[in-house]
Amino acid sequence: MYIIGVFGSKGKSSIAEIIYEKLKNCNKECVIIGTKQDSSREFFKILYNNPEYIIIEISREDILEKRLDKIKFDILIQTSLEYESPQLIDEIQNLIKNIKEKGYIIFNSDSIQKIDFKCDNIYPVTYGLNGKTTVTASSIDDIDGFSFSYCLQRAIFTLSNTIIQPFEKPVKFNGDSKDIYYYLASLTCFLILGYKI
Repeated sequence: MYIIGVFGSKGKSSIAEIIYEKLKNCNKECVIIGTKQDSSREFFKILYNNPEYIIIEISREDILEKRLDKIKFDILIQTSLEYESPQLIDEIQNLIKNIKEKGYIIFNSDSIQKIDFKCDNIYPVTYGLNGKTTVTASSIDDIDGFSFSYCLQRAIFTLSNTIIQPFEKPVKFNGDSKDIYYYLASLTCFLILGYKI
């Protein structure tokens, strides 16, 4: 079972749904826990069904009330942080400590607010629209559908320890250019899980 958490000011549901749909298209059993639910309580209810993937949309309350302290994540995705309280930013470090050894944090390097975190025994992967990120996009076009080139700029490993070399691949989706960050994060998660995009 793989556990994926998504947190941030906005975009949690969009990212969770993209990952969910891609996994379902691969005939994988997947469950989403939304922000309206107590994530910890729902997680332990679902755990007995033993799905292959659990995606948790992590709310501010989940973080501030430390509801997820007993859950270890394989992948944690940060969408964006915009004008969040200093207390929440501090508590995010505790959330990051819940990533399994050799797990991943995928974070938006274009986010307005930054988090300082220690990443001992976990792998950070950055995404955004600047040249210093691990993952970026080029040739963004939303005139005739929504397309862009997904660019992996540095090698990364999957959770099963397979190396993925840098590459660039054109992709097309429903949506528009404002969704670019959601797709960059989701596709990167999908790669780390060991799937092709």
